[in-house]
Amino acid sequence: MEAAYRREVEMMYGAVFGDRYSREDYGAIMNYARVAPPAVKEVYVDIDGGDSAIDLTEAVGGVAYEDARIEFKFTLFSPEKAERMKDDLHGKRMEIVLEREPERCYDGRVSCTKVEQDGRLYEAYFTARVQPYKYERRESVHEERVSGTEKEVLLQNDRMPVMPRIEVEGNVQLVYGGIRYRMGPGVYQMPEVTLREGINRIRLSGNGKVRFSYRKGRLA
Repeated sequence: MEAAYRREVEMMYGAVFGDRYSREDYGAIMNYARVAPPAVKEVYVDIDGGDSAIDLTEAVGGVAYEDARIEFKFTLFSPEKAERMKDDLHGKRMEIVLEREPERCYDGRVSCTKVEQDGRLYEAYFTARVQPYKYERRESVHEERVSGTEKEVLLQNDRMPVMPRIEVEGNVQLVYGGIRYRMGPGVYQMPEVTLREGINRIRLSGNGKVRFSYRKGRLA
C-alpha cells in the first residue's frame, strides 16, 4: 500500500524552504499548500448622524495589506524525517518557493502546528505568515544609453510599488512624475522614483548609460 501511495503522488509538487527541499531532504509528499490572500487594511471614519462612513483606506497613497498565510500539509514515511522537518523549519523566517510557481517566492516565518501518525504514515502540518506579495526570483533589468537626444523609457511593474536601483555611468537627467533629477556616476534609489502598477514612463537625456534593476511583486 505504501509503495502504491508513493507512485500515486510522486508527480505532485513540493516546496523549498530556504535551502531545504521537501521531497529531497525529507522524502515528503506535499498534499496541499493553500495560500490565503492578504486582507486589506481598511480605515473608515464614522459620521455621526450621517449615512455610511468616510473611506480613508487609500489616504496615504495606496492600499496597504496585512500579511498573507500559507497552510501546508505533508505526508512523510518515517518519524525521524517528520521530526527533522519540524526541527529544521519551525519558527524560522525564510524564503519559500512553491514548485507550482517556480518563478516566484514568498518571504515569511514558518510554524509547525502538529505532527501526527496515520498508520505507517506521518502527517506534518505547517503554516507560514508571509509578506503580502510574492516576489520575482529574478530581477527585472532594463538598460539604456543616452547621447544628447531625450528618449522615453517604459518600465512595466506588477502590483507592488517598488523603488528601482538606478546605476548611472556618465551624466544624465531623469524625468519622472514631472520632476527632473540630475545624476552623475553612481547608484541611486529614491522614494520619489517609485514604480507603480502598469507602465511607468521615464524620460532620459544627457550622455551615458542607465541601468534600472528591480524585483516585481504580485499579491500573494
